[in-house]
Amino acid sequence: MDKVYSWEGQYLVEIFSRVPPLTLANALHGAPPEQVEQLLSCLPPISKRKITDLLAESNPNPAEKSTCISKMLSEVRGFIAQGILKLERIDPDLLIPENIEEMLSLGGFTVPMPTYEQDATKKDAKPHVVGETTDPGAQQEVDFLKRKLNQLAAEVNALKHENSVLKDKLTQIKKIA
Repeated sequence: MDKVYSWEGQYLVEIFSRVPPLTLANALHGAPPEQVEQLLSCLPPISKRKITDLLAESNPNPAEKSTCISKMLSEVRGFIAQGILKLERIDPDLLIPENIEEMLSLGGFTVPMPTYEQDATKKDAKPHVVGETTDPGAQQEVDFLKRKLNQLAAEVNALKHENSVLKDKLTQIKKIA
């Protein structure tokens, strides 16, 4: 949500006006007052007041807050899918190119190579991969995502092959007919 909250006010208005006020209030609950004020400053006064009143009245438990944040992210993804929000204007770094499958199959996707850091207290250099963590839960997630990426790349290649075979068969059928 921090990424979404960092967007310009015109895009936040589009999101906040389409999300139920209670969901927005629960998602913002517990945020510093300065951040809430900055985020809601883009809204019309009546909407801002309604949400600040709901913020003052509501006391969501962590599960409710998490659910509201997930709902907000789901809504934002839906707005992007529907074309209401255009990532190329909002945050081009989040945009996934249309031809991502071809880029992956042609090797356009690169895994960061280890960089070596020299610790001032140690004489030996140690490899450090960007995104590497000592948290075992995060490392398991990274490993899972790597396996999933490999699985999806293999599936894409298999589907491309199948598509090619079917195109050839269709061409043969058209020649016969």
